[in-house]
Amino acid sequence: MAVRLARLLLWGLWGAVLGGAGALGYLVYAYTRDLPDLSAFERLRLTATTTLYARDGSTLALLASVEDGRAINRSLVRLSEVSPAALAAIVFSEDRRFYSHYGVDPVRLLGALYAVLTGDLQGGSTVTTQVIKNTLLKELAQARTLERKVKEWVLALELERRYTKAEILEMYLNVVPWGGNAVGIRAAAEAYFGKDPAALTLAEGLYLASLIPAPNARYQDLEGVRRRMRRVLDEMVREGWITEALAERAWKEPLKPRGWEVRYDEEGNLLEARLVDPEARILRSVDYRLAPHFVLEVRRFLEERFGKEKVYGEGGLKVYTTLDPRMQEAAEKAARAARLPEGADLAIVGLDPETGEVLAMVGGVRRENDEYNRATRALRNPGSAVKPFVYAAALEAGWTQVTLVPDRPMEFKDPSQPGGVWRPKNFSGTFLNREITVRYALDLSLNLPAVYTAQAVGLDRVAAKLAQAGFAVRYAVPAIAIGGASITPVDLAAAYAAFVNGGYRVAPLLVLRVEDQEGRVLYQATPHRTRLFSPEVAYQGWDLLKGYVYDLGEKGLAKGARIPGRVVGGKTGTTNEARDLWFAGVTRGLSAVVWVGRDDNRPLRMGGREPSSSVVNPPIWRDFVAEALKGRPGGDFPPPSGLVPVRVDLETGLPSEKGVVVYVPEGKVPSGRPPEESPALPLPLPLLTPPGGGL
Repeated sequence: MAVRLARLLLWGLWGAVLGGAGALGYLVYAYTRDLPDLSAFERLRLTATTTLYARDGSTLALLASVEDGRAINRSLVRLSEVSPAALAAIVFSEDRRFYSHYGVDPVRLLGALYAVLTGDLQGGSTVTTQVIKNTLLKELAQARTLERKVKEWVLALELERRYTKAEILEMYLNVVPWGGNAVGIRAAAEAYFGKDPAALTLAEGLYLASLIPAPNARYQDLEGVRRRMRRVLDEMVREGWITEALAERAWKEPLKPRGWEVRYDEEGNLLEARLVDPEARILRSVDYRLAPHFVLEVRRFLEERFGKEKVYGEGGLKVYTTLDPRMQEAAEKAARAARLPEGADLAIVGLDPETGEVLAMVGGVRRENDEYNRATRALRNPGSAVKPFVYAAALEAGWTQVTLVPDRPMEFKDPSQPGGVWRPKNFSGTFLNREITVRYALDLSLNLPAVYTAQAVGLDRVAAKLAQAGFAVRYAVPAIAIGGASITPVDLAAAYAAFVNGGYRVAPLLVLRVEDQEGRVLYQATPHRTRLFSPEVAYQGWDLLKGYVYDLGEKGLAKGARIPGRVVGGKTGTTNEARDLWFAGVTRGLSAVVWVGRDDNRPLRMGGREPSSSVVNPPIWRDFVAEALKGRPGGDFPPPSGLVPVRVDLETGLPSEKGVVVYVPEGKVPSGRPPEESPALPLPLPLLTPPGGGL
């Protein structure tokens, strides 16, 4: 009887085992019949952070990619780019038998099966299964189900068959979520310690490893993380991974994750820990180290060139920009020190006059996290900063710097003005009532001679030249001679470059090259130059700009732009009611513009009075350019053949030993008689739009 009962029990037990095995087999079949094809792993493209580099190779900014509708920060790394100490800490902590199992750790698997029987579906994870969970089974990553575990185990075995341990570990380091918006070890090293993964210490590696199971919760529990680190260090010593001395050195390292204020004793014990900034580890969607407005402009370029899906959905771009960090720091320093009218903001742009490469850009200073870039978006009237182009058009027509133009009242029909007549006037409200040289007219920034010149040369001709230079010209009317057109600061800098590069308007350039994650070149910039003037006309224009800075000595309107040891030239501009203040200047190696104004375009006031660009802008320009070009050549440009220097009286244009030196074409050297006057014009003439000019 006892034997029979034993047989029944044995058969019953055997049946239960077979039934359990059958049920388990059915579950495995059910869970694995729709497994993802592992070949998809080879086609898998991980989103990655796009990196912007300055021209010296330093990191300028990071643009986060977008995954599952949220911004994440991930930069892919090679195994060789992670410190061995951090690697050892992470592997030991997460999967110490990684190098001896085949994707599923039998020891941890038994523990996981026990957990399943007790209702806990956690445990059993290896480095390999975590790779599967965070890639092919991402939609199940948060689900604590037996289905996910079974699929992970089966796929992990196949992954180990196809890839080496080094390849799997590299995958793991790039897909692990580390809390906040950091994914992968490069983002984690930056988020928690502000460093590259190659520089991580053993202690920092242990800290990051301790976060992995629940990074957001554990980040807020530094005491708990320290206890885990102590336990893991002791285990690493027992199992021979590190020496006891190395463990003690790691324990005594004063670890300070971002956002925490901590204090340790000499033995490495945590005396005080306070989380003062929980957001410190969050990497912004645009994480810039310098030049925020320049970075945003580059981002806009990338979106327009490649599309948002490429930039954010895939990411990983390497963007090599034109920005010069030293010049940018000089621009930002000058902007911070600027004395501005009440409620005003500013823009500063500096670019290479030969190539158009933007070397420095400040788009505003008044508001933090302000994305409005006044350097590229503020389309404003330039005031008298347009006059050098008007006179250059006259030089093209055969005039010289000593051609005489009248400074006398004039009037034009204009229905929009009181009485139906527009009477342009000089900034001072006075006039000389005689003919003076073009050079002297620009030195004094007189409006009447500029309007007269545009009329004499031909309004259509002047309008076409301004449009070619980058100005937005609506109508060919006399007002365009004193600012009745519009332009942005960056485009004005590109236009002024023509006076020192032989006559070319350069297209502003911010990005030199773009590469994908594999190093393939997706974009290679080519400088674009448009012939604006002949070399002879361009140099005479440069000579006029120098005259504006130096001719009148201490009475000069741009004396504040002078830089000892450097030859500079430029022109101020003030629009009606001082709504816009400008200074555009050029020198060897740089074309730079400073604009000051309000976003609401209201008139500016400084100490209750209307400010002038000759007071506000040149000192800002000088501070920027002097610092940006410190130590670089600052001499004058050589004139092209066909031009000769002559010394003349500034007002009359007659030869004078005490006069100023100007360059004129051969064959047009002034004699002892008065220079040729500009053509006489019948007045009044029609006008369609109101003016906008000043100093």
